Amino acid sequence: MSADDVARVFAIKDKVERLKAATDRVAAAQQTINELTRIRRSVIRELHAEGWTFARIGAAAGLSRARIHQVSTQGPVPEGLFFGHGPLTILAPELPAGQVIGAPDPAAPQRLAELLRQLDFTVAVEYFRPGHPIDLRRDGLIVLGGPELSPSLRQLVTSDPRLRRTVARVGDTRRGIEDRAARRVYRPGGPEPHDIAYLARLPRPDGRGSVLMIDGMHPPGSLGAIRLLATRLACLYERASVHRFSVLIACRFDRATGEPSETQLLTPVYRHDSENRVPTSSLRR
Repeated sequence: MSADDVARVFAIKDKVERLKAATDRVAAAQQTINELTRIRRSVIRELHAEGWTFARIGAAAGLSRARIHQVSTQGPVPEGLFFGHGPLTILAPELPAGQVIGAPDPAAPQRLAELLRQLDFTVAVEYFRPGHPIDLRRDGLIVLGGPELSPSLRQLVTSDPRLRRTVARVGDTRRGIEDRAARRVYRPGGPEPHDIAYLARLPRPDGRGSVLMIDGMHPPGSLGAIRLLATRLACLYERASVHRFSVLIACRFDRATGEPSETQLLTPVYRHDSENRVPTSSLRR
């Protein structure tokens, strides 16, 4: 916020409106501070991993060694950059799970929002009508749901070069995802309650950013993906960073409650750029 912005708030005659404006600006400023702190911690971590000492990093940044060490351990965690910058919006279908193929668990939007707020993000949850187009040309979008829910999501998943979606139709419950490199199709199944979730960062239709997509083959899968994000975010960020990627997540869940009991990566984290794609070992929790 510039000095002119502060002056404009100070010049508001109505005290209540001045209070509201100042409160809004403080919230926006705090969000900016959180984002910059996250970036700073990430850079310090990267430089330190490359062999830089805290003293050298401090000298380059114009800070003391002690101050660099302090800021490297305080504030929003660097792996939060996995979700992007600024305010985030979670898009979810307005119908409960089970009524429409591809719908997440009804608890998923708020559970994901809670995780993001713990990471110091400003989060809003919006709902869309299944079967209708969705405006994906916005920053900070996270979609909960599958390609059956909207033609916009069907178009979105076609951009994945590694994992090919099979779109289920009415009456067809065998949703699946093909790993093109492994020439294998993954579907939920087995003697134990088991589901699969698709997690990907895919290009927006306008090419000006990305959309993070979380789609459980059944409702428990969406909760399993959120559980993995909550418990293994640092590992996911290490492998995918802020690049476009896709991965499948296996989830075991309690049959009575639908709550995940164990999650792990089912495939490597496939990066969609030209950099080396390093297979990821299983992550269990």
